[in-house]
Amino acid sequence: MNITTQPPHTISGDTAVSYVLVPFFLITALGIVAAVVMYIRRKRRIDRLRHQLLPVYTYDPTEELNEAEQEILWKEEDTKVIHPVMK
Repeated sequence: MNITTQPPHTISGDTAVSYVLVPFFLITALGIVAAVVMYIRRKRRIDRLRHQLLPVYTYDPTEELNEAEQEILWKEEDTKVIHPVMK
């Protein structure tokens, strides 16, 4: 070895650990942030859907049926049982 050449740099244990841990924690933090964002989006979408469907599922039995609904329910030909003709 020449006197003017410098010895090679040795990687200490702390530096090697930082090369492994920093990317690991960075990827983990990004994954957690992505999961939280997905959870919030899903919750908002479900809340929007719930508010849209709420009028559909609110049913008041004391409320009178619409005339069209009554006609549909009262059609006798819809409720008749048709027996097959036997020869």
